[in-house]
Amino acid sequence: MKKRSLFAAAFFLASLVPAFAGDVATFVNLGFSPDSAYFMFGQYGIDQTSGKPYAETFLVDDKRNDFVDKGVVRKTFDSAIEPGQDAAGALFALVGDQQSLVKKYKIDHLRPGRLLYVLMDGQEPPASLSFRDFKTGASLEVSLNQSSSEAKGTVSSSFGIAVSYTAKEGAVKRVVGGNPDIKRPGVKAYVIRRIIAAPDEKTLVFIVEKRTVDKGDPAVRYMVEALKLP
Repeated sequence: MKKRSLFAAAFFLASLVPAFAGDVATFVNLGFSPDSAYFMFGQYGIDQTSGKPYAETFLVDDKRNDFVDKGVVRKTFDSAIEPGQDAAGALFALVGDQQSLVKKYKIDHLRPGRLLYVLMDGQEPPASLSFRDFKTGASLEVSLNQSSSEAKGTVSSSFGIAVSYTAKEGAVKRVVGGNPDIKRPGVKAYVIRRIIAAPDEKTLVFIVEKRTVDKGDPAVRYMVEALKLP
């Protein structure tokens, strides 16, 4: 593997840290395949129980909005993190181990897509978004609808995303994502942190922050929703 293929991910490190302490993973965009059919991302952090670094990688079939076979990998490393260090090396090591999968699905770490929206650290997450894509002239309206419930001391939440895409010439396209019927245990809330246009400019990838509770402690993990514009 070429060195730049292994370390190019460093250009896409994006620490999406919310305004509360806890076990907060760092999200990393690992790139698309040239045809935008597949998207890979990772997250890493330090396990709060063991103090050891961990990393996870996820490879998504954008058309199915689901993981490919063996596309989810997690590994905890038996290494100590010294003061002033972070756990990014855990992700680099794991990505290096996943090169057969990267090559199979032609993931290009230098194809991160085009950023359309980002929620900056410290900003209050809005329930709905309205913004313009200055490259294409299109306007987007995005609504995040979520619900949560608690039973026997365990909280569960679900969400759905509705997108209205108005092209420059005025044509309107609507698409929905997420599944309100899927209640994820331990998740208190969802936040749209980023919206990315895939290289084909027809696929939207939503980086969704999951605010969870693990043994009473707050934590942050990430998932994605891939939506194809009709």
